[in-house]
Amino acid sequence: MGLLVAWAVASTGCGTSAATRLRSAEKDNRLLTEEQQQLDRALQSVSRYTEGLRSPGKAGRSFSMYYTPAALEQMAAQLLPMRMPARTFDQSLLGEVVIERISDVRFGPLNTLTCRAEMRGDNIRYNGSVPKAYQAEVRKFQSGVAAGVVADLVVELSMGGDNSLLARAHASRTKLKANSSSQPEGMLRNALNERVLRLPFTFDLTVPGGGAPRGMVLTANHLVVTYAP
Repeated sequence: MGLLVAWAVASTGCGTSAATRLRSAEKDNRLLTEEQQQLDRALQSVSRYTEGLRSPGKAGRSFSMYYTPAALEQMAAQLLPMRMPARTFDQSLLGEVVIERISDVRFGPLNTLTCRAEMRGDNIRYNGSVPKAYQAEVRKFQSGVAAGVVADLVVELSMGGDNSLLARAHASRTKLKANSSSQPEGMLRNALNERVLRLPFTFDLTVPGGGAPRGMVLTANHLVVTYAP
């Protein structure tokens, strides 16, 4: 059963099954494990950064670059709009999802930042048979996605093994700009987290003539990336 039909059925009042509750518990357990791993990575990053401040002589010819929230928003704007197949969210969907804007970047603790992503559906269609009783709800959902979706994201930053910057994003909230309803918005959030954001995004921050990044840390006001020739 696809995302749209599942939501349409749920909206008619069907109860939550034991299997659904089990999946929810398993997801909660995964989130707790991921949070512990995030804490470990953040502590390692802060430890390396602090050691560099205490022993500048060991850094040799290394240098650091400082990125503000506004700078990160400008960098994101250069990559947008970004299009992806709607089937990335659900195999039964046709059309495209367009990410149009990243805004409201704020730095937080443990090498995390929060931001807001605005996206919309382009020619979104359900590629399957929809029972007549649910067709109106499916059309309502499609028009809501076409009008636009706002997703609040929590993003954890860390260094990858190849000295690239890794961004692990998690949607904490999704909001339809039209036809807002908690059930479809919750299913959209789950689809984002389980399919679109399942793997981290990788960014190459190599500076021409300046070497590759060797470490990073988020402070209250800056993303600090340390480079070594």
